[in-house]
Amino acid sequence: MTRTAAQPPRPPEPDGPRQVSKFEFNLLRILRFLVGHFPADQGLQLVRTATARPECLSGGAVELVRDHLGKASVLFLTRAGGWRNDKYLRNNQPAAGRVWDRIPLDERALSFSRPVLDFLLWLTAEKVHETKQAWDAAPKALTPADELFFCLAFDATRADPDVLNVLRRKDAFTRNPFCWIVTPGDVADPDVNKPIPPDFAPLFTGQRAVLLECLQRYLEVRWVRSERAKGQVGDWKKMRQQGVAEYAALNGFLKAAEAARRTDLARFVLRTNAAVLQSDMTPVFWTGGLQGSGPGRLADRLETQRAALAVARQMETLEAWQERARFVGYFDDDYQASQLWKGDWEAADGDNVARRARAAVEMLEPLRGPISGGPVTGGANPNDNTETTTG
Repeated sequence: MTRTAAQPPRPPEPDGPRQVSKFEFNLLRILRFLVGHFPADQGLQLVRTATARPECLSGGAVELVRDHLGKASVLFLTRAGGWRNDKYLRNNQPAAGRVWDRIPLDERALSFSRPVLDFLLWLTAEKVHETKQAWDAAPKALTPADELFFCLAFDATRADPDVLNVLRRKDAFTRNPFCWIVTPGDVADPDVNKPIPPDFAPLFTGQRAVLLECLQRYLEVRWVRSERAKGQVGDWKKMRQQGVAEYAALNGFLKAAEAARRTDLARFVLRTNAAVLQSDMTPVFWTGGLQGSGPGRLADRLETQRAALAVARQMETLEAWQERARFVGYFDDDYQASQLWKGDWEAADGDNVARRARAAVEMLEPLRGPISGGPVTGGANPNDNTETTTG
């Protein structure tokens, strides 16, 4: 199933006059729900309902699936940021324009493979929250377009806790780097203290890098919304789980971006911090909603509060990039890339944002001074249950 992204398409039209069975009709409605073109409450109801599966799909239904996958995906990427006239690195040199101006047509062709259709069949035929029918997709078998689709599908269904618990046991989602940079707090196993994200290196090459360029603004909006909502989180365990997953995801992502020399694809992290840290702030902005006194151990309470500032803690890495960029000379290979990063940093008022982030993080551990992203190893006694003021 292939769709070439030559120009942004019009919104997908309603299903045409082709004759389809009840199963095929439900499958198409579920597909429309997963890509944001069908009401969420009705879509989740279909996911929780089983429909008798036929031996095979009609050719007309398969064509409708192919058509809607292609059009909806290109439309999503265009709206997410592909329409923006921006600069990104290509062959280590800045290239300007909208995505269809910067990237050759053959690199923008979205190819969907069999696992996507198998997933839609499984989702339509089974009560996902009750089924014992096995389904999964090996990460190595997925195309970049498949990974993007599974990311959208996970995001659409995660509002249902029962469905979420089923999907985050599937490799198609838990080893999907797009899922980890969009919804790390949900895709990570809540029972694992130290979540291990997938390898982010593939995101910075080939078509996945093109998709990531289109998603920069989308990711910024998602992360800013998440940061501003943390002050409403009252559950200490949920806050820690979310923050630990966010830190693991962003830390791994930034390391991969640096190794690939694609710091331009980390703009959303810088701009998220710039949007949130517009003035001097205390950790209460992130932790003010936590209810009660929290865990019994002081070390656990501090670690939860530090986890809440997972995004702000990434400014330490970004500041190091900026410091290194200052010393790149005109005749160095990375000169153009460093200039692009310095421009992003200046536009975001990076020096002040980094200072505010550092001050907020240090308020949580006044006895230790400047800290990095490592575990709590000093300062308060981990077995001390005495209450203290932490800023």
